[in-house]
Amino acid sequence: MTKKVQDVYSFLIPMIENSLLLPNATVAEIVPFMNVDLMEDAESSDDWQIGQIVWRNIKIPVVSLERVQGKKDLGELRRSRIAIVYTLNGNQEIPYIAIMVQGIPRLVPVDENNSQILEEDLPKGVKAWADLEGRKALIPDLDLLENMLSERAS
Repeated sequence: MTKKVQDVYSFLIPMIENSLLLPNATVAEIVPFMNVDLMEDAESSDDWQIGQIVWRNIKIPVVSLERVQGKKDLGELRRSRIAIVYTLNGNQEIPYIAIMVQGIPRLVPVDENNSQILEEDLPKGVKAWADLEGRKALIPDLDLLENMLSERAS
């Protein structure tokens, strides 16, 4: 008797060039960009940490995944959103990471019938590429982002 793999409901969230794929259990909330305190030269620099946001009275670092990958463009900031994501390692110093995203997320079921992991080069910050019903999406390396933020804080 074979056991059917359960759907993993996930958010498919547009970014500048790609879409981000995150299980909905890892996403605390998607919030507007308007409450982000940008670093002084965030728009002109290459820095991947572009600022911070106060969410539920917690200061959370805002990360541009595109910048982690070496791209410079931040897109249209006024139209951006922030995905507040739980970190995975129980780090009390960094319980959340705020990832800059561009569009409105869609909740999608992901299972073995509608998705597959792609064998492609993985830029920094990308754990895997997935094909979800013919649409390429990136799965972020949350461990790496958490480690990068921990190193910066120390």
